[in-house]
Amino acid sequence: MTAAKLIGWGGRVLYLGPAFGLTPHRNATAVLAVGLDAPLEVADDPADRTTHYRAARSVLIPPNSLHHLRIERGRMAFLYVDPLGRDLKALIARMTNATPRAAFDLREESGVIEIMTGLAESRIAAQDGRASLGELLGVGTRGKTNARIAAALQHMRDEPQRAHRLTTLAARAGLSPSRFLHLFKAETGVPLRRYRIWNRMGAALRANGEGASLTEAAHAAGFASSAHFSSAFRDMFGMMPSDLARALRPGVTQV
Repeated sequence: MTAAKLIGWGGRVLYLGPAFGLTPHRNATAVLAVGLDAPLEVADDPADRTTHYRAARSVLIPPNSLHHLRIERGRMAFLYVDPLGRDLKALIARMTNATPRAAFDLREESGVIEIMTGLAESRIAAQDGRASLGELLGVGTRGKTNARIAAALQHMRDEPQRAHRLTTLAARAGLSPSRFLHLFKAETGVPLRRYRIWNRMGAALRANGEGASLTEAAHAAGFASSAHFSSAFRDMFGMMPSDLARALRPGVTQV
């Protein structure tokens, strides 16, 4: 199997490697998918068994949107964007064709593919690749974030294993539960429940990259069991965490 890499980038994560035969799924943040070696295909309607697939080298999927990507050969790049930055707005402006379900064809597509391929093959250092991609994609700047929501997110990141119930988070923020939910969705683009799972996913992957088994990483991140973690992971990423763990070489999760 082709080796994979995970490169941390502030509130973003860049995955480089095989596509794993993805199933339909919903990400908690927007994702830019790029076929490094060949076009990928995107389903018009993943819920329709007779759906047509559209071929493209790059596609931007909005957060919490059911989608299905498939690729016949070669490597993929998935850039999971920062939900509190201006990434999504910047990326949409750089796509050639936008539809209600997705946006297609980066204007700087060839340059992005060249840099991502260099990162995948370790010809470009992570720091240099992030800087170059930031310039081409316009990502890396932050908007003015609601301070109370930002504090709640930081608390969730610091202690991903905790329940982080709505009533507790709202009370810490000095807001009613309904007002907190409204502001949270407005700031992140996703519901609290899905962001909470996304946050735990990140913690589990970091623990696994540091040497913990998937079971140990799942428990440390607050999942009830490894089966719960695997089910949630497949629902959000369209693959099993064990597939990703096997593809990642030791030491390739970079920050």
